[in-house]
Amino acid sequence: MNKHPHNDLTIEVFDDPIYKLDSADNNSNYAKHYLGSGAREFPTSKHGIRIYKEEEEISSCIIIGSGGATGIQEQSSIIENDNILICCCDTVFCLALPDLELKWKTQADQATCFGIYKIQDGFIVHGEIEISRLDNLGNIKWSFGGADIFVSIDGEESFKLEPDHIELTDFYNRKYKIDFEGNPIQ
Repeated sequence: MNKHPHNDLTIEVFDDPIYKLDSADNNSNYAKHYLGSGAREFPTSKHGIRIYKEEEEISSCIIIGSGGATGIQEQSSIIENDNILICCCDTVFCLALPDLELKWKTQADQATCFGIYKIQDGFIVHGEIEISRLDNLGNIKWSFGGADIFVSIDGEESFKLEPDHIELTDFYNRKYKIDFEGNPIQ
Protein backbone atom coordinates (compact mmCIF):
# COMPACT_ATOMS: atom_id res chain seq x y z
CA MET A 1 0.00 0.00 0.00
CA ASN A 2 1.08 3.56 -0.68
CA LYS A 3 0.05 6.23 1.80
CA HIS A 4 0.34 9.84 0.66
CA PRO A 5 -0.20 12.83 2.95
CA HIS A 6 -1.56 15.83 1.01
CA ASN A 7 -2.63 19.04 2.73
CA ASP A 8 -5.10 17.85 5.37
CA LEU A 9 -5.79 14.55 3.56
CA THR A 10 -4.47 11.02 3.77
CA ILE A 11 -4.57 9.12 0.50
CA GLU A 12 -4.28 5.33 0.45
CA VAL A 13 -3.54 3.41 -2.75
CA PHE A 14 -3.72 -0.38 -2.56
CA ASP A 15 -4.32 -3.57 -4.52
CA ASP A 16 -7.84 -4.99 -4.43
CA PRO A 17 -7.47 -8.17 -6.52
CA ILE A 18 -10.75 -9.80 -5.44
CA TYR A 19 -12.96 -6.86 -6.46
CA LYS A 20 -15.40 -7.76 -9.25
CA LEU A 21 -16.92 -5.02 -11.36
CA ASP A 22 -20.76 -4.92 -11.16
CA SER A 23 -20.89 -7.52 -8.37
CA ALA A 24 -23.06 -7.08 -5.27
CA ASP A 25 -20.79 -9.46 -3.33
CA ASN A 26 -17.71 -7.24 -3.08
CA ASN A 27 -16.17 -6.71 0.35
CA SER A 28 -15.25 -3.17 -0.69
CA ASN A 29 -17.39 -0.57 -2.41
CA TYR A 30 -16.13 2.47 -4.30
CA ALA A 31 -17.88 5.69 -5.27
CA LYS A 32 -16.20 5.79 -8.70
CA HIS A 33 -14.84 3.25 -11.19
CA TYR A 34 -12.27 3.89 -13.93
CA LEU A 35 -11.22 1.35 -16.53
CA GLY A 36 -8.30 1.10 -18.91
CA SER A 37 -8.73 -0.20 -22.45
CA GLY A 38 -10.01 -3.79 -22.43
CA ALA A 39 -10.41 -3.87 -18.63
CA ARG A 40 -14.10 -4.75 -18.63
CA GLU A 41 -13.46 -7.88 -20.71
CA PHE A 42 -10.01 -8.80 -19.36
CA PRO A 43 -9.40 -7.22 -15.93
CA THR A 44 -5.82 -7.86 -14.85
CA SER A 45 -5.08 -5.44 -12.00
CA LYS A 46 -7.36 -3.55 -9.63
CA HIS A 47 -6.10 -0.65 -7.53
CA GLY A 48 -8.30 1.00 -4.91
CA ILE A 49 -7.92 4.58 -3.69
CA ARG A 50 -9.44 5.95 -0.50
CA ILE A 51 -9.14 9.55 0.68
CA TYR A 52 -9.53 10.44 4.34
CA LYS A 53 -9.89 13.77 6.08
CA GLU A 54 -9.50 13.58 9.85
CA GLU A 55 -9.92 9.78 9.65
CA GLU A 56 -13.27 10.04 7.81
CA GLU A 57 -13.43 8.69 4.26
CA ILE A 58 -14.44 11.47 1.89
CA SER A 59 -13.84 9.85 -1.52
CA SER A 60 -12.99 6.51 -3.10
CA CYS A 61 -12.48 4.89 -6.47
CA ILE A 62 -11.15 1.76 -8.07
CA ILE A 63 -9.00 1.64 -11.18
CA ILE A 64 -9.14 -1.53 -13.24
CA GLY A 65 -6.58 -2.20 -15.95
CA SER A 66 -5.87 -4.79 -18.59
CA GLY A 67 -2.55 -5.91 -20.00
CA GLY A 68 0.53 -6.71 -17.97
CA ALA A 69 -0.32 -7.04 -14.29
CA THR A 70 0.83 -4.43 -11.81
CA GLY A 71 0.90 -4.24 -8.05
CA ILE A 72 1.17 -1.17 -5.89
CA GLN A 73 4.82 -0.37 -5.21
CA GLU A 74 6.48 2.80 -3.93
CA GLN A 75 6.88 4.20 -7.46
CA SER A 76 3.34 3.22 -8.63
CA SER A 77 1.69 6.45 -7.55
CA ILE A 78 2.68 10.06 -6.96
CA ILE A 79 1.00 13.26 -5.87
CA GLU A 80 1.57 16.29 -8.10
CA ASN A 81 -0.16 19.56 -7.27
CA ASP A 82 -3.75 18.56 -6.55
CA ASN A 83 -3.63 15.33 -8.55
CA ILE A 84 -2.72 11.72 -7.95
CA LEU A 85 -1.12 9.78 -10.79
CA ILE A 86 -1.28 6.00 -10.70
CA CYS A 87 0.15 3.26 -12.91
CA CYS A 88 -2.32 0.43 -13.55
CA CYS A 89 -1.28 -2.19 -16.10
CA ASP A 90 -0.36 -0.36 -19.33
CA THR A 91 -1.98 2.96 -18.39
CA VAL A 92 -1.30 6.00 -16.22
CA PHE A 93 -4.41 7.54 -14.65
CA CYS A 94 -4.52 11.15 -13.37
CA LEU A 95 -7.23 11.90 -10.81
CA ALA A 96 -8.09 15.25 -9.22
CA LEU A 97 -7.87 15.58 -5.44
CA PRO A 98 -9.90 15.28 -3.33
CA ASP A 99 -12.91 14.23 -5.47
CA LEU A 100 -11.02 11.63 -7.57
CA GLU A 101 -12.51 12.85 -10.84
CA LEU A 102 -10.64 11.46 -13.84
CA LYS A 103 -8.61 14.20 -15.54
CA TRP A 104 -6.89 11.98 -18.10
CA LYS A 105 -5.59 8.50 -18.77
CA THR A 106 -2.79 7.54 -21.13
CA GLN A 107 -1.59 4.16 -22.31
CA ALA A 108 2.11 4.74 -21.69
CA ASP A 109 3.42 1.23 -22.52
CA GLN A 110 2.29 -1.67 -24.67
CA ALA A 111 2.49 -4.05 -21.70
CA THR A 112 3.05 -2.70 -18.18
CA CYS A 113 3.86 0.59 -16.44
CA PHE A 114 6.13 -0.13 -13.46
CA GLY A 115 6.53 3.41 -12.16
CA ILE A 116 5.97 7.12 -12.67
CA TYR A 117 8.45 9.85 -11.75
CA LYS A 118 8.07 13.63 -11.71
CA ILE A 119 10.51 15.68 -13.75
CA GLN A 120 10.40 19.31 -14.80
CA ASP A 121 7.40 19.91 -17.10
CA GLY A 122 6.04 16.37 -16.90
CA PHE A 123 6.67 12.78 -15.97
CA ILE A 124 8.82 9.81 -16.92
CA VAL A 125 7.11 6.42 -17.03
CA HIS A 126 9.17 3.25 -16.60
CA GLY A 127 7.38 0.74 -18.79
CA GLU A 128 8.25 -2.85 -19.49
CA ILE A 129 8.80 -2.22 -23.21
CA GLU A 130 9.27 1.55 -23.36
CA ILE A 131 10.36 4.52 -21.33
CA SER A 132 7.94 7.40 -22.00
CA ARG A 133 7.77 11.07 -21.21
CA LEU A 134 4.34 12.54 -20.54
CA ASP A 135 3.51 16.20 -20.29
CA ASN A 136 1.31 17.50 -17.46
CA LEU A 137 -1.82 16.80 -19.55
CA GLY A 138 -0.92 13.15 -20.18
CA ASN A 139 0.28 13.57 -23.75
CA ILE A 140 3.19 11.33 -24.75
CA LYS A 141 6.09 13.57 -25.77
CA TRP A 142 8.40 10.68 -26.69
CA SER A 143 9.06 7.03 -25.98
CA PHE A 144 12.25 4.98 -26.07
CA GLY A 145 12.53 1.23 -26.57
CA GLY A 146 15.55 -1.04 -26.35
CA ALA A 147 16.41 -4.41 -27.83
CA ASP A 148 14.42 -6.18 -25.10
CA ILE A 149 12.23 -5.45 -22.06
CA PHE A 150 13.44 -3.13 -19.29
CA VAL A 151 13.46 -5.80 -16.60
CA SER A 152 16.48 -7.32 -14.90
CA ILE A 153 16.64 -10.95 -13.77
CA ASP A 154 19.90 -10.64 -11.84
CA GLY A 155 18.67 -8.09 -9.28
CA GLU A 156 20.35 -5.11 -10.96
CA GLU A 157 18.27 -1.96 -11.30
CA SER A 158 16.72 -1.81 -14.76
CA PHE A 159 15.71 1.87 -14.42
CA LYS A 160 17.61 4.64 -12.72
CA LEU A 161 16.62 8.30 -12.89
CA GLU A 162 19.64 10.58 -12.57
CA PRO A 163 19.58 14.42 -12.40
CA ASP A 164 20.48 14.82 -16.09
CA HIS A 165 19.74 11.44 -17.70
CA ILE A 166 18.10 8.01 -17.37
CA GLU A 167 20.09 4.77 -17.09
CA LEU A 168 18.42 1.59 -18.35
CA THR A 169 19.26 -2.11 -18.40
CA ASP A 170 17.32 -4.59 -20.50
CA PHE A 171 16.60 -8.29 -19.93
CA TYR A 172 19.88 -9.36 -21.57
CA ASN A 173 21.88 -6.87 -19.48
CA ARG A 174 22.38 -4.36 -22.32
CA LYS A 175 22.89 -0.84 -20.96
CA TYR A 176 21.32 2.36 -22.28
CA LYS A 177 21.64 6.00 -21.28
CA ILE A 178 19.14 8.56 -22.55
CA ASP A 179 18.55 12.25 -21.95
CA PHE A 180 15.22 13.78 -20.93
CA GLU A 181 14.29 14.22 -24.60
CA GLY A 182 14.56 10.46 -25.24
CA ASN A 183 17.86 10.70 -27.13
CA PRO A 184 20.61 8.12 -26.54
CA ILE A 185 23.75 9.44 -24.89
CA GLN A 186 27.05 7.93 -26.00
